[in-house]
Amino acid sequence: MGIVAAPGRNVTEVWQAVAHGTCGLKPLTLFPSPRYGQIPVGEIKQDLIELGAPLRSSRSDKLAWLAARDALRDAKLNPAENADRTGILLGCSVGGSFDSERFLINLMKRGIMRPRPTRFHECASAVDLIADYFGLFGPGLAVATACSSGALAIAAAAELIQTGEADVMLAGGTDSLSRTTWSGFHSLLLVDAAGCRPFDVARSGMSFGEGAAVLVLESEGNAVKRGATIIARLSGWGASCDAHHATQPHPEGAGALAAMQSALRRANLPAAAIDYVNAHGTGTRDNDLAEAKALKQLFGDRVPPFSSTKRIFGHALAASGALEAVVCIEALRRGQLPPNPGFREMDPAIGLAPVTALRAAALTHVMSNSFGFGGNNAALIFSQPDTTPQTRSLRPISVSVIGIGMTGPGKVMRRAIEPPMPPAELPVHACGSLDTSSLTPNQRRRLSRFIQMALLAARRCPSPAANDRVAVALGTGFGAIEEGSILLENWIAKDEREPMPARFPGSVHNAPAAQVAIELGAHQLNSAPTAGEISFEGALWQGWCQLAGDEADCALVGAVDELNKYPLGIGKRWGFWTEKTRPGEGAVVAQIVADRSRRGNGAESQPTTEDPPPHVGGYLARVTSLRLGRYRRPFDTTREVEWITAAVDLTNVAAIFSGAKGWPVLDEYFESIVSALSARAGRTLAHLTYKQDCGEFGAASAFGFAAAVEWVRQNQHSALLYTLSPRGGKAICLLEP
Repeated sequence: MGIVAAPGRNVTEVWQAVAHGTCGLKPLTLFPSPRYGQIPVGEIKQDLIELGAPLRSSRSDKLAWLAARDALRDAKLNPAENADRTGILLGCSVGGSFDSERFLINLMKRGIMRPRPTRFHECASAVDLIADYFGLFGPGLAVATACSSGALAIAAAAELIQTGEADVMLAGGTDSLSRTTWSGFHSLLLVDAAGCRPFDVARSGMSFGEGAAVLVLESEGNAVKRGATIIARLSGWGASCDAHHATQPHPEGAGALAAMQSALRRANLPAAAIDYVNAHGTGTRDNDLAEAKALKQLFGDRVPPFSSTKRIFGHALAASGALEAVVCIEALRRGQLPPNPGFREMDPAIGLAPVTALRAAALTHVMSNSFGFGGNNAALIFSQPDTTPQTRSLRPISVSVIGIGMTGPGKVMRRAIEPPMPPAELPVHACGSLDTSSLTPNQRRRLSRFIQMALLAARRCPSPAANDRVAVALGTGFGAIEEGSILLENWIAKDEREPMPARFPGSVHNAPAAQVAIELGAHQLNSAPTAGEISFEGALWQGWCQLAGDEADCALVGAVDELNKYPLGIGKRWGFWTEKTRPGEGAVVAQIVADRSRRGNGAESQPTTEDPPPHVGGYLARVTSLRLGRYRRPFDTTREVEWITAAVDLTNVAAIFSGAKGWPVLDEYFESIVSALSARAGRTLAHLTYKQDCGEFGAASAFGFAAAVEWVRQNQHSALLYTLSPRGGKAICLLEP
């Protein structure tokens, strides 16, 4: 394990703070805040460069790098010995916002255009930094589900190991403080000026924090083979969605309960086996009450000892689940129950009191809860290393595509770049004015264009059956960048004087997935994977795992990205955009089911930008293979072909859909792969592309997927979707009739 947070720079320091119930909240010094600067926060005061972090990276990246470095040292792991089978999966929701904010402050206040910090804006930037620095060529992905991100990343990393895609995964979460989230949560009146007091009768809100934690997860066989010291088992994990409200939890804790039940099912454990719960426990009135209700429903009148450590760390958003995973594992190792600082008096509405002082306890299985905006819930169960493994495996499956809905692809048009960016015009693939006539007046008024794009695509996809358990995973490259920039421009221009609380909930990456879940009443996994150009494949993979684990009957998977003046203007300055490489936007949502659910011949269900006909059970194509990874530089065609053919039988493959005609640097890679695969197959494989129709953006491969599905349906031959990212990510998806 590796950890860096307000109360300490390593596991030992952090545990000492936990053991003493030390409040890690101090005055804010990272940036000025005229309106809220006096409110305490869990800020890391030490210079991160002095701790060894790389200079060229965002603050969130640096935190993650430090935690990853220490985790690798603690595990005595040399990634180079098994580089292709070692990957990284992190939760992140703030990403490089703190550094991008400095760029915008300089631009708006001083008229100075210095965009270099925005190179690290994306949430997946920390994944790229760590993978490149330590030489990790296995799967690389980030998930951005707000405050449940870190826990969900650990769960998803475990599934990559379970499915045989990796032997070792670095997994955890990272988030730095930022002006956007700082002012956003304050504008919702969710912050306690005296510091959070989880579960206390006088609690009145959360406290902010920052940090990172990384676990080294390893298959037991690999760990035993290399003689590793196993400190705990990740024996269960579960995810759910309230599908209730963008910011408020379900009042009865229904989603929290479902996540904990899912984790117990995965671990094959009864509720009575849990000896301690590290609660999400933010200190807000609604969250603590809802979680307490969920605990009572799960455990009855025998709720195990529980506590929240949020007053020690502050709420570190996407990093919280990872920080608290470290606390849980250390509690197991030491046989001690962590206290809940800030608690003084029981709330009669809760009727439960947390642990208030460190005490010894016999601990075999412990649970950690993490809940986030959009009703995203995750629960993890850690067990002693000498327990008998009972974790339920994922069954081998292929999946069928039931239907696809799209917003886009956009038409080529001229797009003006507005101030404060230098005025200019660019050719773009834009969706233009959306036809929102099918949305309710409230949805048209309150939902951002980014969310509307995804919601319209989901509506154009066949609806799941009434009783289906539905998972939703919508990938995104940049996330809700338009809402985020509006919030930040307002913050800078008005010095926090006029907050915009109505806009803040729509500024998170997972806002589209959450809204789709609310629309459909989808209560299973809800996720927003982000990994640049392979974000869609990350979503498809998460949906696949929910079906393979029998946690869902169907999954809505897709991706969405929107045009925005800042990537357009900065890309123009750096020479990214040309007549050949045009930026784009759009949304794609596909419904997938396990193959055993397939019915009909598929003729009735086709990709469309119009409202679909009534669903009659047809399918379009099967997804029979899906892999994520990272490629080496310089690009090694032979190695890549071996990676592809290890998972794909070329016998029936007739076409390759690639992301060529987007980023020029990738074109020669795609061409070399098609040529080499044709030679391997003994025939010429058709090379088909899609970015000339939709443009270049993070979600573009979702349009490639839609095009490949339709090609397979029409031609009744197999096709391979091959995607590369300039930052090193890669993915393949085999589609068969």
